[in-house]
Amino acid sequence: MFSGLIPAFPTPLNPDSSIDESALERIVCYQIEKGASGLVALGGTGEATALSASARKRVIQITVSAAAKRVPVIAGVLDSGFGGALDTGLLYREAGADGLMVIPPYYSRPDQDGVLRYFRALAPELRLPIIFYDNPYRSQIITTPATIARMEQERLIIGMKASNTDLYHLDVLSKLVSDDFSLLSGQDTLFVQQVILGAKGGVLTSAALLPDYWANVQTLAETGRVQEALAAQAMLNPLMDALFNEPFPESVRQAFAMLGLPIGRSLPPVGPLSQAGEARLRSALEALIDARILHRIR
Repeated sequence: MFSGLIPAFPTPLNPDSSIDESALERIVCYQIEKGASGLVALGGTGEATALSASARKRVIQITVSAAAKRVPVIAGVLDSGFGGALDTGLLYREAGADGLMVIPPYYSRPDQDGVLRYFRALAPELRLPIIFYDNPYRSQIITTPATIARMEQERLIIGMKASNTDLYHLDVLSKLVSDDFSLLSGQDTLFVQQVILGAKGGVLTSAALLPDYWANVQTLAETGRVQEALAAQAMLNPLMDALFNEPFPESVRQAFAMLGLPIGRSLPPVGPLSQAGEARLRSALEALIDARILHRIR
């Protein structure tokens, strides 16, 4: 159901921390016009956990309206427990989301049976396609390939975002799920490797800046031109280092500002970039512009 390059993008904000609606419309259209296959609003990049419920609902409404059915809109459900996740998922369904990306309940840190109970309780209530958000770094939960495959078999989820550097985990999972399972890379730095192991696309933060380039990398990997794909991915390593080695997602916000689309500052507790980090980010962007990989936003 979901495949190709699906950027996870930051939420544009005004100086008073309200939603910058015009900038949100612009960033949505920019990504679609650059070849995005879908959009993930309000993931970690979108700072979902820092925004109020009313603000998050408005983000989905605007994103859905601006996307105008050109691509599906997936909304991130990053709540720590059942009640919050249920309320959030229903809010997003009412706002028009086409699917949900749901993280397991990280505060309670359940075992495998607990993860199954959680999604068995959520899925029938939400009644939208669910992408399982596998992010052990954030959730502190290791969900086994067998558990994830079981969730697909029970029709609780239709795919997974693999924000996980464990390639063996993804390799095992790819052999347990069906051909219809939307297995998606969530690791910008390992995208090619995850595609080789069976990912059908990716929910990538850096794809918010250049989805067309990443789509070409995916095509190279899928058609057996692995060395070319790896070389193309490596061209983005300085950018990815700059994006992920500083307070996140402030680095992504500043990247958009440097390209000509200011979208405000991150909310607390995220702070500004260091001077060295800002210089590193600017240098990485300028190198990609000079190489005609990236273009300023006009």
